[in-house]
Amino acid sequence: MKELGKWQIISFASRSMAMLLGLVQTFVIIRVLSVGEWGVIQLAISIGGALGIYQHLGLASASTREISSASDDKEVFKIFITSAVIRYAITVPIAIGLFLAANYVAVDIYKNEVLVLPIKIYALTLLFQGVQSILNSVISGTKRFKQLFLYQIAIAAASVVIFIPLVLTYRVNGYFYAFFMFNVLSSIILGYIAFKPLRGSMQFPSRSDFNRLFKEIFSISMAIYLVKIIYTNWEKFGTNVLGLFNSPEVIAIFAFALLYAKKLMSIYDAVTDVSLPVLSEKYVKDFADFKRLFTKNFDKIFISVIAAAAFASYWAPEIVNLVVGGDKYQDSYVLIAPVIFAFILYSFINIVKSSVLIPAKMVKHMIAGFALLIAATAAFFFGTYRTIGALPGMAWGMAFGSAMSFLYISVATGKKLKFSYFNIDHLAILAQAFSISMIAMLPLNMKIAFFPFLFGMLIWAFFIPGYLTKKEVQSGIEYAKKFVRALKK
Repeated sequence: MKELGKWQIISFASRSMAMLLGLVQTFVIIRVLSVGEWGVIQLAISIGGALGIYQHLGLASASTREISSASDDKEVFKIFITSAVIRYAITVPIAIGLFLAANYVAVDIYKNEVLVLPIKIYALTLLFQGVQSILNSVISGTKRFKQLFLYQIAIAAASVVIFIPLVLTYRVNGYFYAFFMFNVLSSIILGYIAFKPLRGSMQFPSRSDFNRLFKEIFSISMAIYLVKIIYTNWEKFGTNVLGLFNSPEVIAIFAFALLYAKKLMSIYDAVTDVSLPVLSEKYVKDFADFKRLFTKNFDKIFISVIAAAAFASYWAPEIVNLVVGGDKYQDSYVLIAPVIFAFILYSFINIVKSSVLIPAKMVKHMIAGFALLIAATAAFFFGTYRTIGALPGMAWGMAFGSAMSFLYISVATGKKLKFSYFNIDHLAILAQAFSISMIAMLPLNMKIAFFPFLFGMLIWAFFIPGYLTKKEVQSGIEYAKKFVRALKK
């Protein structure tokens, strides 16, 4: 538990630093561009992303699972080559098709000629994105977490340097010039990190090796592929559907709430970088210890996610106003709380998927849970948008969909594997945090007055079921003191 927790904390830290750099980049761009221009960018990314997801084939997670248990470096390289061949058999036709269809999609479907060049650049970028997740699998599967986390920080800094000048110069098109350059650079650096330790072990798979690895990887990857497609379409559902009958400004308002929530939750996706290879190995070797380790780890992740989400929701209007430098996105304030909690619940789904469902190969339940994610979201939106409005309907629809999906997966896991990780204590804390987030629109003086009491009660709630202990707090304080002393030296 200590080793897993240590690397997860480091992963949190690296993702946090990368997220802060990403926020600097994003909010500078948002300040520069008009709401309409930002809406065009988000629509192009949504279109490209919804199609680009079909290249993934679930290979990243499946490859990580196989690499984490590989016998030697030669086997690791064979797994990489097998996965890359499969990936590009799909990526190349998708990239060509999107490039050739750019005019039709932009002009005939979305009635916006400005989208043509961004979509074409996105199509070319797919050729470089295709290899990145598999290279990432080589690094995390061989448990070279230090190199991976340093890369995350460095590439985030490089992104700021690339994006801001090009957007300032070329505006919407500049964003996609930068998008292309950033992905080329990312692929080159990841390739160097992944292959440097494998020098001398780069043995290509024989035909029998390829067939064997193909079967092993595809025994789980197609299910991962399907749920990845479902998730991406769930994430893009709002902008894609709203874009069919609303202006770019409306899309931008929803996309901004989505961006705020995703930036927060992207930190907590960091745990999967560590938990997938570690818990995959633990599941095979010691199932009893696997259950104990996962449950305890889930409790710690749960309270950290809840605390961060409640804080980010509560102060959302003030944070947005500060970083954007005005109130041009004030219509998104009421959308932020439900969208954040949609992504909170999805982050729990993602943790269970990577740490339990994939190692246990619970393919049917994984697919059913993700199908419910998008089906419940769509049902809620189309059932309510005429009465409560399109933007609130979409925001609350995402929250409803993620709640239904997480409930199903939790129940299915409990029945299949005979252990539970979510109970009434978790639910009570979740409800408490959500209640705090819903008063974000109060006047600032009232929010300041209520803050110590509301968040004091939330932290106290973490101690009641033992998710946080006095000893752990004391240990954390001592560790922080040592860290500060080390920095001073």
